[in-house]
Amino acid sequence: MSFDPSQRAVLAGLADVLIPAGDGMPSASAAGVAEDGLNQVLAAVPSLGASLADVLARAKGREAAEVVTSLARTDPAAYGILTEVVTAAYFMNPNVRQAVGYTGQGPTPLDPRVDYMEDGLLESVIKRGPIYRPTPKANR
Repeated sequence: MSFDPSQRAVLAGLADVLIPAGDGMPSASAAGVAEDGLNQVLAAVPSLGASLADVLARAKGREAAEVVTSLARTDPAAYGILTEVVTAAYFMNPNVRQAVGYTGQGPTPLDPRVDYMEDGLLESVIKRGPIYRPTPKANR
């Protein structure tokens, strides 16, 4: 699904209500939420497109702050779609990720040390020794 410039402008206005600029962080529109960010989100989760288009159609021509407040109060599903798209697009921006110190996911080597033996968690089990119930012999 593609969004035209007017839909993207509505999204930028709503996004700036949700994520305004502050403390050295860019606003949502300055981070490209309604441009490349939206494209990336929809490439990852295309099923959000139709619902987002509905939200934007309802918001067109209305004050962005009033729309966000109204959605939060009266339509949690639509508000959820809007906030999911906006926050995902915002945090996909490399400058935003750098500003919050997120370097991305990567491999983390496992600690080869057997730590469950160090903290005494299994000590009582080891001292107790093996206990079990023998399985019944099958009648043949």
